[in-house]
Amino acid sequence: MKKIIVVVIALCSTFCLMSQTMKSSVYYLASEKCEGRLMNTRGDTLAREYIAKTFKDIGLKPLFKDFFQDVRLSKAGKDSVFSANVVAVCKGSDPLLRDEYIVIGSHFDHLGKGKNIYGRSTDTMGIYFGADDNASGVAMMLETAKRFAKHPSKRSVIFVAFSAEEMGLVGSQFFVEHLPAKVKITAMLNFDMVGKLHGGHLNVGGSQTSSEAEQIVNQFAQMYNLKIQFSPSGMGPSDHASFYAKSIPVFFIYTSADSTYHTHNDKPEYIDYEGMETISDFAFALASNIADRANNLTFQQTKDPERTVSKMRISLGIMPDHTGTTAGVKVQAVSKGKAAEKAGIKVGDLIIAIGNQDIKDLYQYMDALSAFKKGDQTKITVIRNNEKIILNTEF
Repeated sequence: MKKIIVVVIALCSTFCLMSQTMKSSVYYLASEKCEGRLMNTRGDTLAREYIAKTFKDIGLKPLFKDFFQDVRLSKAGKDSVFSANVVAVCKGSDPLLRDEYIVIGSHFDHLGKGKNIYGRSTDTMGIYFGADDNASGVAMMLETAKRFAKHPSKRSVIFVAFSAEEMGLVGSQFFVEHLPAKVKITAMLNFDMVGKLHGGHLNVGGSQTSSEAEQIVNQFAQMYNLKIQFSPSGMGPSDHASFYAKSIPVFFIYTSADSTYHTHNDKPEYIDYEGMETISDFAFALASNIADRANNLTFQQTKDPERTVSKMRISLGIMPDHTGTTAGVKVQAVSKGKAAEKAGIKVGDLIIAIGNQDIKDLYQYMDALSAFKKGDQTKITVIRNNEKIILNTEF
């Protein structure tokens, strides 16, 4: 009996410690000091330094020369560093598998303070604290990193805090385009808004991006009494989509947004830290299974939902490269059954004209599409293997 009591006390102590460390991370990242973590601001720098220090304290090593991967954005021909991803690695224990990697990521940026076009608050002076979106995901990613540092898996695990997710997955797209040649990624887990676990309901996106995903998720959901809502698509408005575009199986783990989403009321005191602990346990079990399994997950392309951008009334059905590293718009992914696929547009194509309008960057791409409606026809000019190709397209 005494032994059982000791075990229970130890488990409770571990729970409280993990919950408290995640809570501390959320309160720091979503503090007035970090000013909403808008890229290229003081708050952005403070958040990056906090994450890098945590990686160092855990005992992880940088994937690059240090923990920071500069993210560059090109617009109107100018290329400049405006933020950085924060990246660490925990090397695998199996000599035969340690050169394969899974990625566990979350975005650390948010909307800053004052007026923001993506904000939903009418107050133009306040801070968008971003406790749920996405200090919660960063806190969980850091907690997962601590667990892997203590108990390394067979495969290596890369931990990434992505910059500039809010402006279009810029940090994660830059990351997948600038990986060391030796890094082979076999799966990606994305924590984005995991702070509001209502009634044990958890969403898992990308559930059909591998044939094994739903069976594995259900296995661990039962262990932690979670009710899973699956979303099959690998596309979506978060960083996992950048990996899916590279034919990598993904798991998008998130709880439902509520009325605080993109408002000044997304504050640390409204986060469900006990719920985060449950999700953290589930996520670590899931990630460990993927990192230790004998065979890699089997990638599948999914049928993707219609997406629209800005004032566009139609969608071409592609995931564009938001980093703008070339003149034109590079195609990162093509959705099944949409206009792009029917026209013959392929991943890797560079769109340089829509109709009579030249396309130099994503802004011109959006403006060009805004002129069309469903049923309209036009010609799209792409560069493929250094050859100019004109494709007939119907929206």
